[in-house]
Amino acid sequence: MNVRTLGYAFLVLGCVSCNPKAANHASRPTLDAKTDPTLDGLLDEYLSLNPKVARDAGLHEIGDGFVADYSRAGIEHRIAKLHELRAAIDQAKGDDHDAAIFRLAIDQDLFRLEDLKLWQRSPNFYEELFSVDVYLVRDYAPLPVRIKALASHVAAALKQTDNLLKNLKGALPEPFVRTDIGIFKGFADYLRNDIVKLVDRSPDPTVRATAVPIVRELALRADVIAKQLEQVELPRADQSYPLGVERFRKLIKVQEGLDTPLEELERMAEDDLAANLRAYQSLRKAAKPARPKASELLEEARRATEEARLFVEKKRLVTIPPDGHVEVREAPPFMRWNAAFLDGPGPLDRAGLASFYYIALPDPTWSKSEQEGYVMTYGSLLATSVHEVYPGHFLQGLWIRRARSRIQKIFGAYSFIEGWAHYVEQMMMEEGFRGDDPAARLGQLEDALLRNCRFVAAIGIHTKGMTVAQAQARFKNECGQDEASARQQATRGTFDPGYFAYTLGKLQILALRKEAIFKLEGSFDLRKFHDALLSYGSPPVALVRRRVLDELIANAKAPKH
Repeated sequence: MNVRTLGYAFLVLGCVSCNPKAANHASRPTLDAKTDPTLDGLLDEYLSLNPKVARDAGLHEIGDGFVADYSRAGIEHRIAKLHELRAAIDQAKGDDHDAAIFRLAIDQDLFRLEDLKLWQRSPNFYEELFSVDVYLVRDYAPLPVRIKALASHVAAALKQTDNLLKNLKGALPEPFVRTDIGIFKGFADYLRNDIVKLVDRSPDPTVRATAVPIVRELALRADVIAKQLEQVELPRADQSYPLGVERFRKLIKVQEGLDTPLEELERMAEDDLAANLRAYQSLRKAAKPARPKASELLEEARRATEEARLFVEKKRLVTIPPDGHVEVREAPPFMRWNAAFLDGPGPLDRAGLASFYYIALPDPTWSKSEQEGYVMTYGSLLATSVHEVYPGHFLQGLWIRRARSRIQKIFGAYSFIEGWAHYVEQMMMEEGFRGDDPAARLGQLEDALLRNCRFVAAIGIHTKGMTVAQAQARFKNECGQDEASARQQATRGTFDPGYFAYTLGKLQILALRKEAIFKLEGSFDLRKFHDALLSYGSPPVALVRRRVLDELIANAKAPKH
């Protein structure tokens, strides 16, 4: 998972006045102009209002050094502009497929602002203010340029941090608060130590003298927020995290472009869980899973990643674009709310920049048994490396850079991004990856069961009254998770209700593959299927289904030369 696009903060807000460079972009059509704007022009308008989206996409000239306006007035302005953009998309001249992707992206923004009101209920909604690693982890520009942009970002963020506590309203959901305490403590530690050390590398003494004090001040603000959450918000926090049936249905619609009844989704979730559990229990008798030591985890991940890459190449399972490379690293403190992440460069960044496969090591404050149990088995680490790198998120990110339009490059669906990465775990086993190692297959099933329980927990927590404790029990008893992971995953379900997307996306891709095999009548080629599927970026599978089938059928009928 790309942490900057799929963490639970979800949405970045902004205003044109926060970014004078974007606001004064002379060639950009605006909503105030009496013209018939194109989709590309509307995308420019959207990006000028969202510096983080632009920055994460690799449009550093628009996004670097700016943060969103998180005042109440700024948020209300943002909501109004989103509604204007939504209406303008329907009138724009452009590709229907791109319009559908863009429309869903705005619908998701509005859902999080108006329906979920995350700006009043989720402290981590404001993570953009403190998340400055994008400036320093990759050499997309000379270091002095990036440090200057970071200093501008921090200066702007310091003007916005008070809005975080001002905007929070009423009792907050207790799982949100507990998670956010750790995140903001992590931000403080990361800023005070790692970021200050990096800023100290600037060759410009004036920049160092300016940037270091304000970075330390931002770290202090993160400390203050963590303390406020711990001392004020936590004692009065409640259990008001469930979305309820109607909002959960709307989430499915805006996130996935689906109107599937909840009963059908629940049946899909339980059926796939039951099938994987049967396979797991049968194989468990023959396999003897073992775990590396925590100190060995990163090196084992490097070996697993290289093994997966070689297998993909040998079997010609999917084309691997030539640009880009990946590095395995320990997750920084503020990213430890999940076990593993792939953090890649933006789709519009220059070619050749590194991606980072982050792995969270056990929390040293846990008990010894919890720390030992948290370390993935060798088989699960293999499946995770397939998911995050080859042929999962990393390879998918290389394909997104080649998508047909900026809209297809910038906007991605949870179900496609995570569904693809989860699908390839199973696909690699089907194609014989580590075929003589039952522990590898067991690891893949362990990860499948984890995603199955996320599907079940999301529906249960948000529509059926399932408690976090009950979800934790299912993660532990049915899905093979250790105590610490089960607690972490059940809690995640409260603030990441869309994490059903892993299994849902996988099942949709499997269904599309089955349909393609049937319609191609013997001329089906797995690599061509994967290449066609990845060539449209990462929209909801429902939006891309017809295009993929048409392309495969047309290519199969084309005369061979």
